[in-house]
Amino acid sequence: MNEQKVMRIGELRKRNRRTIFTKGVKPYLVLILIVFLFSFLEISNSAATNEIEYLDEYLGLGTVDAVDVEAVQDYIAGMPVIKALPEGFVKSTVFHIVNDHSWILKFLGRNRGYAERNVGEMAGFLIAAFILIDIIFYLLMKVFIVGLNRYFMEARLQKNVKIRRILAPFSDKRFTKVLKTTFCYYGVMFLWFLTIIGGIIKLFQYYFVLYIVAENPDVTWKEARDLSKEMTKGYKWKIFLMNMSYIYLGLLNFLPFFDLCVSTPTMNGIDAEMYFFLRNRDDIDRSLFIEDGFNEKAYVDRIADGERAEDIQLQYKLKDVSIKGTSFDENDKYRIVEFIIMFFLFSFVGWLWEVGIHIYEDHAFVNRGTMYGPWLPIYGAGGAGIIVFLSRFKNNKPKLFVLTMVLCGILEYATSFYLEFFKNSKYWDYNDMFANINGRVCLAGLLAFAFGGFLGIYILGPQIKRWVEKIGDKRTKIICAVLVTAFVIDIICCAIYGPNQGAGVGEKYSKLYMLFG
Repeated sequence: MNEQKVMRIGELRKRNRRTIFTKGVKPYLVLILIVFLFSFLEISNSAATNEIEYLDEYLGLGTVDAVDVEAVQDYIAGMPVIKALPEGFVKSTVFHIVNDHSWILKFLGRNRGYAERNVGEMAGFLIAAFILIDIIFYLLMKVFIVGLNRYFMEARLQKNVKIRRILAPFSDKRFTKVLKTTFCYYGVMFLWFLTIIGGIIKLFQYYFVLYIVAENPDVTWKEARDLSKEMTKGYKWKIFLMNMSYIYLGLLNFLPFFDLCVSTPTMNGIDAEMYFFLRNRDDIDRSLFIEDGFNEKAYVDRIADGERAEDIQLQYKLKDVSIKGTSFDENDKYRIVEFIIMFFLFSFVGWLWEVGIHIYEDHAFVNRGTMYGPWLPIYGAGGAGIIVFLSRFKNNKPKLFVLTMVLCGILEYATSFYLEFFKNSKYWDYNDMFANINGRVCLAGLLAFAFGGFLGIYILGPQIKRWVEKIGDKRTKIICAVLVTAFVIDIICCAIYGPNQGAGVGEKYSKLYMLFG
């Protein structure tokens, strides 16, 4: 083996330390943010989950109320689809659902009135968490380890890397390819670990499979596997020693946030360092490596050699993820002042609508809303949100219609839940409506929102933009400043005196909100 191919552990460690900690405050903080998000979502099995567990414990405020556990378990066990399963399986499954997601009960149990009224909804949240996290989430989100690898690879080569580069391996409709290769990797590793010894060997033999996929998402499982075997041939012991050289980090993880800020970024970084070292072997088939930019030296080495930071610009074959088949041209782009005007206009129109309905039905004027001013923020947020996020789909009306229903449904459900859970108040109830979900949203309302979304995207949004242009920037900014100031004052009043209440406005469940709200 020639001198060039000797893996010097100390040299790689030094470069990794400089890459992680000496490029500047911003690159370092972005790395910490990414590590935190991946740990929080349980995508990566990193030591940083200690911080997440701490946050869960803090937010949960203690143990789960035994009454809540029993009530939810009985509710789930009594569901027809669950009762049809074998009794032993039912007990173990229900226990698994409640035990693994007890943080939901901890959080919801903070409001005793809500917990007593909504056992079914609590059970629904648990079952949804079980399906989304334990099954779908695990199968799908693990794929994004490839994106995390890609980010650390690019972070080695340049100073600032945009967070969206995590999605680069999935550009140009490659997600399915990456999904297939990743599933094969995890499936094969699971089977090998059943043999224990074989699993340990294959762990280091297939060590760089997901890094190879991060560079070239078009590779098949077999191609990535064989290339990783070539790369690690003769180096598996060195890879093991490299990992052991950082064992002290695990011993220091008891220090607050040490794992998040030091251990996890360091371990991800050293894997990238080893990948780049072994990628340059001259005795392997290099045809699957597609990024010419990856042949460059590390950013910190180029700076040490005298290159200027602004001159280090890399181009990659994997481009940023883009949404195909959408229209998002200059006519669809709005400025912040235009969104502010939209928010208040839609909030005011929503307030007029609610007040008008109450006048028609009950022949009485009532300030309908949680706030004191003439605005309903849910209408403003929904209307502006549709234009912000969905204007790009204006040329695909079926997709726009469905997405508008989904976006508005999430917003309305979340608002209703917030008001009941935190304020013990109910401002609308759709339990007597067809196709409703816990009385918080209903099909008729969502259809109305969808048609309103069409109105906003095709007519109101462009019209508001023209109005603002006629008014002029200076006057528009003054109007926005006045509206925002009034809105903030209203929020402060709500915080001090409580949300707007009165005849025909909401339904106060109990005075427990004084304790929990």
